[in-house]
Amino acid sequence: MTDVPLGWAGRVMMWLGFATRLVLVNVLFVAGALAGLVLFGLFPAAVAATTVLARLRLGDAGDNSSSDHVVRDFIRVYRAQFWHTSRVGSIFWLAGVVLFLNVLTAARTTAAASPVYAVFLVLAALAGVGTLAAAAAAVALCSRYRDSVVSIWRTAFVLPLVSPLMGLSLLATLAAAVVVFAALPVLVPLVGASLPLLLSGWVVGRRLAVLETAETPAAAHSASARPTAPAAA
Repeated sequence: MTDVPLGWAGRVMMWLGFATRLVLVNVLFVAGALAGLVLFGLFPAAVAATTVLARLRLGDAGDNSSSDHVVRDFIRVYRAQFWHTSRVGSIFWLAGVVLFLNVLTAARTTAAASPVYAVFLVLAALAGVGTLAAAAAAVALCSRYRDSVVSIWRTAFVLPLVSPLMGLSLLATLAAAVVVFAALPVLVPLVGASLPLLLSGWVVGRRLAVLETAETPAAAHSASARPTAPAAA
């Protein structure tokens, strides 16, 4: 008996099919971002792509993983959450603009060799990395839950801080993707967005699943400890 009923040829075809859909999601992401003029479409496209990639990663088979189904799922999520996810993404656009303007102002008013400028660059880099981690967490949160905008913001900024291992793993995977793309630029137009979204969604999703598992027994215990109406009487 073999552990892989389809054999090595079947596995190769399965991975080729997954790679093809990864390229398709990348195309859909670019199209979704452009459809929203980038400013409004980038975050909804990222959430829709992450949602579709999560289903593909879990191994949905048959028609659920066909190219037509992938396109339909992407469009459905993109349309359903467009304005909600656009509002969620607005704070990250604002943070990026503010950070860029601060760096630009410091570069014009402070000598490049000044220790103050060096310290400011380090702080700006840390703020940029933190914002990137929070944005990736927000995308994963929007793909799993439909919470309010403020709730998503609060959780996205706090989650990397209270889960440092997740934050470091997230940044490490994104850095690895950048290294791969720098070494193989031909991959950028193929999976330049879908691969980082796949990796970040997997890292953040695992942490959220652990938190959900930890909360479920606590909620069940709280419900069982609550007295019934006759007992309370």
